[in-house]
Amino acid sequence: MRILIDLTSLADNFSGIERYAACLAKEMIKDESIEFVLLFKNEVHPMFKNEINNTKKVVIHGCNKLIFNQVRLPSIIYKIKADYYLFLAFPVPVLLFKKNMISTIHDICCWDCPETMNGLSKWYFRISHRIALKKCKAIITISEFSKQRIVNKLKYDKNKVWLIYCGVDNKFLDYKKSVDSTIRVREKYELPNNYILSLSTLEPRKNLELLIKVYTSLIIDGKINVPLVLAGRKGWKMDEVLSEIDEIVREKILFTGFVEDEDLPAVYGNADLFVFPSMYEGFGMPPLEALACGTKVLSSNSTSLPEVLGDASIYFENMNFDSLYESLSKCNVDVEKSVMNNQVQKYSWGIEARKLIEYMRRN
Repeated sequence: MRILIDLTSLADNFSGIERYAACLAKEMIKDESIEFVLLFKNEVHPMFKNEINNTKKVVIHGCNKLIFNQVRLPSIIYKIKADYYLFLAFPVPVLLFKKNMISTIHDICCWDCPETMNGLSKWYFRISHRIALKKCKAIITISEFSKQRIVNKLKYDKNKVWLIYCGVDNKFLDYKKSVDSTIRVREKYELPNNYILSLSTLEPRKNLELLIKVYTSLIIDGKINVPLVLAGRKGWKMDEVLSEIDEIVREKILFTGFVEDEDLPAVYGNADLFVFPSMYEGFGMPPLEALACGTKVLSSNSTSLPEVLGDASIYFENMNFDSLYESLSKCNVDVEKSVMNNQVQKYSWGIEARKLIEYMRRN
């Protein structure tokens, strides 16, 4: 069997969607009974630099993102013969028509909460997802929640939705606090000795506006004094939210910007508490990674999060100021380490990669 995997999106960003594609592909290519063709944009991604006998790497050069994805990429794929064409990050190109294409729909935020996206992105994903549903052999998604939304909202055959969860990378599972890593990471990102952490792309659906409002009230009311660290790159529509932070707490809220992959375990692991206020998630990798690093989690109870985090997290009611205020004011999430570890152990990139390969072999 020969499988083509599109990894060109890794050149543009490396958030949850790209991590999903990269980690799943990294595990899949360990199956030496299969021949793989990996597509990269401009250069081979560092995760795939090592030579592997069963893997061919194709580098496609391009600049403009839209032209590259919809014109340049399909023009190259048309020249490559494979048994399956796998798109793990973003939808299959509109102009590509091949037998046995598999596209991934991580969530249907563009329908469920379109107000959190700009107009162009909303319509791009609505159109792309609809086209993918019509011309692909099957659709991959990342949680039972997303599967049910695809089946119910988009009227898609449930037997053609392949549920492939996210996994937890070994660097989180193997993380052990050390003086050297703690000092290096704290100096690099100017982190305080104690802090509450929230990590995500800073965009509307992550609901950081609610977290900032609650944190501000807790500071003013004297209920809390621990600094809040907001980590992640700035996304759409966040400048206005961040500019309105009350002067009283401005020095208490720290922004790290994008956190390098190698630094993530220490950033998670040295936090007193990880807070995830997101209003909508197809899966929600950051809180699971925080749990893997031994940090307790306070999460909203929205969408897929209770499914993914189980009993390992404490929850507050999604979008509810009072609920988050009450939970965060205690600032001590009481969950046993064994419960946290057991939940994390359920998610393995290796297991999910083998599941995906088995789906393709059976179909």
